[in-house]
Amino acid sequence: MLQQFPPRNQGSITRSLRLLGPAAVNVSAHEWITPIVAAFMARSLNPEEAVAGYALALSLAFFLTLPRLRIQALTLVFVEDNQSWQAVAVFAASCAAVVVSIISIVAFTPLSSIIFNDLFKIEESLADQAMAALKVLTLWGLFSVIRAHLYGVALRFEKANLLWLGAATGLVTATAVSLFLYNFFPEFNSRIGAIAVTSAVILECAVASIGLLIRRKPDLNVGRSRPSQMRIIRFFIPLLFAALLPSLTFPLINFAMARSINPELSITAFTLAFGVFSIMSIPSNGIQPTSLALFGLKESPQFVRFFAIIVGILTAIPIILLTLSDTASAWVFGTLLGADDAVRTMSIQALQVLMLLPPWLALEQLYAAAIMSNKEPRGIVYINIGRLILLLLLVFGSLFLDTTEGVLVGSGIMSLTLLAEAIFAVIFGRSAFNSLRFRYTD
Repeated sequence: MLQQFPPRNQGSITRSLRLLGPAAVNVSAHEWITPIVAAFMARSLNPEEAVAGYALALSLAFFLTLPRLRIQALTLVFVEDNQSWQAVAVFAASCAAVVVSIISIVAFTPLSSIIFNDLFKIEESLADQAMAALKVLTLWGLFSVIRAHLYGVALRFEKANLLWLGAATGLVTATAVSLFLYNFFPEFNSRIGAIAVTSAVILECAVASIGLLIRRKPDLNVGRSRPSQMRIIRFFIPLLFAALLPSLTFPLINFAMARSINPELSITAFTLAFGVFSIMSIPSNGIQPTSLALFGLKESPQFVRFFAIIVGILTAIPIILLTLSDTASAWVFGTLLGADDAVRTMSIQALQVLMLLPPWLALEQLYAAAIMSNKEPRGIVYINIGRLILLLLLVFGSLFLDTTEGVLVGSGIMSLTLLAEAIFAVIFGRSAFNSLRFRYTD
């Protein structure tokens, strides 16, 4: 029998914080590695083109490796025992093979030149940096899908400690590889970041695989029917569609900045600013999985909403203080990240535009979790369709702002799309949240 959890009138702060830690680290792992590798590239032989080329290549790789965003959720839903794990592993391996095939076709054929030279219309030297980084990121695409599956299995087997260990392994590896390449091969430029993150994800997969192989048995009950590949595909397609829309954000924003004033400086500054923003927003990034867990444990939905809002507000405060302190911002962007005065000034401007977003991001994740808890995935699709429409309109409008600094264009588009996504989530998720509230009070 499944253990029944009685409804709680008051939520547990301790339990919520205990869940928020690994959830936030897992969701944000790659985001807080990016500023570290960017800091080493900012000290390479060609810093602006190195960081900008890496950012362009990574944004395209994000789009081409779309299945990695939903493989973990798929794994958590379908893995019930060793038989179902085998079925999901076959599907995950198939996705990984498709991903590496697609990104290889783009990276190692003239398609990459068409995308960066003809579509983005950037300078030849910057396009060369982006294409060089994309070739390395083919392996990152392969292992990022595998990592998502392995971490999903780890969570299902209640081995969340593997997520902490994997995150630490990725951080140490990315830092060590970046440092090594910066000292001995500074001419690698954009490839420094690509090699670092690829090495990190490979070692994370190794750590997770070893941890799962030595797990205690039996971890899960057996006897459930093995899901068919068609059943998994039917479940995965709506998730993939919902993941497709957000993945277009960075390529489109880079496209807008590439056509504005100072494209190289703007892309570099926005990359550094958003990296710092992502690191400082790690707590709010874990709201969705934490909310899902708390809803499943029958915590009060009102408490979960209160907890999410408080986390969002507390996350925003340090970001606001950083933008208000010239000394702190100069140390972060200048001393720590190695940006020159022009890039540092533009990065601070971008962070000022982004600084009020964390409470809204927390609300978006809360109501998205409510929708999924009610098993209504169509609401997630509607939210992302609304976000995509606004994003396309903003990018189109930016083409007429050719006298505006690109960093303001990029940070403005990002802020408005994320704010709109939060509003759409509240609109489409309110009924789902009320349903949870009424269900738990009965």
